[in-house]
Amino acid sequence: MIKVNLLPYKKTRTSTLKINIVTFVLMLIIGNIFFWAFYIYNEREIADYEGNIRATRQELAKLQPYYQEYQRIQAAKKEIERRIRVVNQLKAGRALAARSFFDLSTTIKDGVWLKSFKRKENKFEIEGRSLVNESISDFMETLSNLPYMKNVELKSIQDVTEEGLVVKKFIVQGNMSL
Repeated sequence: MIKVNLLPYKKTRTSTLKINIVTFVLMLIIGNIFFWAFYIYNEREIADYEGNIRATRQELAKLQPYYQEYQRIQAAKKEIERRIRVVNQLKAGRALAARSFFDLSTTIKDGVWLKSFKRKENKFEIEGRSLVNESISDFMETLSNLPYMKNVELKSIQDVTEEGLVVKKFIVQGNMSL
C-alpha cells in the first residue's frame, strides 16, 4: 500500500510561521504607535499645565502689591480694633470708678472713715478706720450688696492708736467688675 499525502505539509507549516511572525511584528508596530500616541498626548497635557502654571504665577506676581496692601490694611484693622477695645475698657473703668466712689460715699456710716482705696485690674483693697466692730461689719455688708463688688472679705482688723485715740484699723478686699 502506498500512502499519498495530498496536503502540502511543509508549506502549511512555513506559512503559519510566517503569519505568526508577521502578526507579531504588526502587533509590535501597533503597540508602539499606541504607546507613542499616549506619550505625545501626555507631553501636550504637561506642556499645557506648565503653561497654565506660568500664567498663574505671572498673575500672582501682578496681584502681589494688592495682597501686600490687603495685609497692611488687615494689620491696621487689628490695631484699630485693639485700640477700640482699650478705649471701651477705659470707658467701663471710668464709669465703674465714678460709681464706686459715689457708692462708697453713701455707704459709709458715722464712725467709719477710709484711708486708702487701691484697685488693680478687677481687684480692690480698702483700708479704713472705725470706732467699733459693728460699723465695720455694716460697711462690709453694704459693700457685699453692691452689684459690681464680689467676694468682699475682711483681710485684717487691728487696734491702733491714732492721735491719742484707740481705733480699729481694717483692710477689706474683693473683686470689682461691671
